[in-house]
Amino acid sequence: MRIPSLFLAGLIVCVASPAVVAIAKDEPTAEQRAEACRRHGLDPASALESRLKETPASVLKMFANLGGPAPTVHTLTDDERRKLSAAFEALTPLHRRMLGDRLRTISFLDGMPNTALTSTVNPDEPYRLFDITIRASVMGETATEWLTQKEQTCFDAAGSPKSVAVEAGDLDALAFALLHEATHVVDASLGLTPRSDEAPATEFTRDVWEGRLTHAPRFRDPLLEGLRYRRGGGVLPVDRAEAAYQALRKTPFVSLYGSSNCHDDIAELVAVRHWTEVLKQPYRIVVREDGRDVSTYEPMKSDLVRGRLNLLRRFEEAGG
Repeated sequence: MRIPSLFLAGLIVCVASPAVVAIAKDEPTAEQRAEACRRHGLDPASALESRLKETPASVLKMFANLGGPAPTVHTLTDDERRKLSAAFEALTPLHRRMLGDRLRTISFLDGMPNTALTSTVNPDEPYRLFDITIRASVMGETATEWLTQKEQTCFDAAGSPKSVAVEAGDLDALAFALLHEATHVVDASLGLTPRSDEAPATEFTRDVWEGRLTHAPRFRDPLLEGLRYRRGGGVLPVDRAEAAYQALRKTPFVSLYGSSNCHDDIAELVAVRHWTEVLKQPYRIVVREDGRDVSTYEPMKSDLVRGRLNLLRRFEEAGG
């Protein structure tokens, strides 16, 4: 998926584009790791909170190249800094270790056309470092509010008594968004998903994906392939929402967004699994008509979804 199309859709930006992230073919040496950190000003021993910096010029240039109003720098309040610390604390052990080793900056902008962006600092070097940029308004929303708004962008509810919501509890949306973005850093560092359609399948994608964007035949469905998250996709009438979630139930994808490409598949699955099973928060997708629940789907109760969880155990292990 190309970054500009994701920006315009106002979604979380994945790291699928080779222009944004690449995965090392060989394990970097200690010298290469040290040189990358020295060259780009990263102290791996520093606290994650200390990585809060101004948005790098290279990231701002990405937004400028899209046209439209430029995002502006957001300076965090003391309360927002506490929310950021709590979001770091809510990550898995592997996330925290990998961000400690590889996160150069985390920054916040007002007016971003998407929720968040994980970008590579040094794509041509053996040992990659990363910047994470997040839309500041996320810090004023609960996970339920933010995920519901994002889910509703898939459907046109004009004139219909039906609506879609995601019930995900009252924790800060920032915690969920950071789980997703931190997984992109882990994925890009460890090669958990292929970096190109020509690359061989990984343990996570085998029998589920044919390339980065194409589902394995048994999981293909026109409704999922026509979502606005997909290239050439669009918004569905909300009257098709129940059918869309029926299609999702027949797949191992934890969310509509996760079905869009293999990189967001793993990011969503890691985030929702940790959200529900470790942080003990709900994650239910609800279709309502005139305010009455007519359909509820809890992806973490799906056998197809749960059948992949053994592939994620390393996220919770101290050694990663």
